[in-house]
Amino acid sequence: MKKNSFIIGLCLLLCVFSACQKENGENGGNNGNGDTPSTEGSLSGLFSVGNGKTVRFSQGNLQYQASTDTWRFAENQYDCIGSSNSNISLFYQGWVDLFGWGTSGFNDIKPWLIDYDMDAMSITGTKYDWGLNNAISNGGNKAGLWHLLTIDQWEYILNRRNGSRFAKATVNNVRGLLLLPDGWSTATYSLNAINDAEGGYESNYVSATDWSNVLETNGVVFLPCAGLREGTTVNYVNGFGRYWSSTYIEKARSLFIHQSDVRPEGADYHWGLSVRLVQDAN
Repeated sequence: MKKNSFIIGLCLLLCVFSACQKENGENGGNNGNGDTPSTEGSLSGLFSVGNGKTVRFSQGNLQYQASTDTWRFAENQYDCIGSSNSNISLFYQGWVDLFGWGTSGFNDIKPWLIDYDMDAMSITGTKYDWGLNNAISNGGNKAGLWHLLTIDQWEYILNRRNGSRFAKATVNNVRGLLLLPDGWSTATYSLNAINDAEGGYESNYVSATDWSNVLETNGVVFLPCAGLREGTTVNYVNGFGRYWSSTYIEKARSLFIHQSDVRPEGADYHWGLSVRLVQDAN
């Protein structure tokens, strides 16, 4: 009888342990091995952003469909919607991926707005941050799992980590910036103009096969040059990229990716820029 009671008690403990492990995984916590992401839509590469903190990037740029009020990540890192962003409106049935500053939907700052007022403040930790306010359908489908980088964190990833940090490239015929994860080994894949902000997009040509089988598999992030929307006019697609941060200093701050430069830069808040979200890894 005592033996049976012991076995029953052990089974109950195992059930409780399994339930706790499942809950931690669903909440996007670190799964403990430092390599495999624990939330849907999260990439494997770890990136230091300062103060002993690391993040993982989402699988692609943020996209939105107004007709269904649905958020999702792009299927591929090199995907960008381009000129169709000019159709942005409340009733548009397609997808857009260039958004005005803080247009998460919080406090009536809707993602389809092209002319609106925003206070001159950073949105770090607020629901004006798309990831904190919205469930991402293929990113865990729960609000609060993702967030923007601050401009200091963008700058840390680019300039203050040790070793190989970034390189410009053309991936599957799309121009953009490769972000190399912490501890990147140059033996993994031959890249030119590493850590060179002036290196052009032609520095590295990466096929779709090499991208998916080697670079992405080993944690590399790609930020495509998705262009800029001003009102309903879209320009510079595959020419340059601008990515929002959560920081406001005189202007909303963004990461600017250009043929001859990569730098933090201010941007008018009503411009439509790309959004790439991250998730805390520790």
